[in-house]
Amino acid sequence: MNLYKVEIKSMIKTFLIWVIVMSGLLILFMAMFPSIKNNGMAELMKSEMNSIPKAMRDALGISQSIDFSDLLQYFAYCNQYILMAACIYAGMLGANSLIKEESEGTIEFLYAQPIKRSEIVIIKILSSLTLVIFFNLILFLVTIILFEAFKNQNYEYISNLTSIFKGMFLAELVFLSVGFLISTIIKKVSMATPCILSIFFTTYMLGIFSGVVEKIKWMKCLSPYHYVMPSDILSKNGILESKYVIISLIIIVISITSTFIIYNKKDFKI
Repeated sequence: MNLYKVEIKSMIKTFLIWVIVMSGLLILFMAMFPSIKNNGMAELMKSEMNSIPKAMRDALGISQSIDFSDLLQYFAYCNQYILMAACIYAGMLGANSLIKEESEGTIEFLYAQPIKRSEIVIIKILSSLTLVIFFNLILFLVTIILFEAFKNQNYEYISNLTSIFKGMFLAELVFLSVGFLISTIIKKVSMATPCILSIFFTTYMLGIFSGVVEKIKWMKCLSPYHYVMPSDILSKNGILESKYVIISLIIIVISITSTFIIYNKKDFKI
């Protein structure tokens, strides 16, 4: 049995749905850009954004004054919603991965194969990682096509756009790894999605509060989503903050290591 192929095949339908929906949202967002740029809406939107209290703008990742007539700045603002969905998708991939056979009653068949538990974890991580990589590559290519369609001549964007997608990929890896850890703890596959949604929105709200209340600004460290806000990356000329990259890597290493340890000691429900 080629477990890697089986895993990819079992997840491909959901993968295609997510890719199609996210690509559709990108197309919808970018299709509105010419109207916003040419009909005076950019200045109106900028004025409305500037009327929001600075603390709230910081919390929402729009601390810088956004020029909606600039393609990159407009995309960075819109892409925060794509980032949110991408983190949830990656988390769901991980959270469903190791529990589904046990929950569906097919773990006995899987465990009877000549393969170690650690190898099962590795294969499932690789299959999920493959889908996350292709998810990002497809969205990246769709975005480039859209930029080429709407940009002015000689408009430079590749470097900053690449940095935005690097940030998104890093956040996805964090939630993917946390999802795998969750998958070793929960008892039923039906708990996977609610758990990852709870974790995402709890950390998201902590990130919001950290931008509003100065005394708890440190709580931003608890929100991987806020590590890589597109507008923040753009305001720093495409540079990801090293401290958040390090924190992300620590979370990933701890989560994956814990996944191996717990899964190897777990008593399966057969």
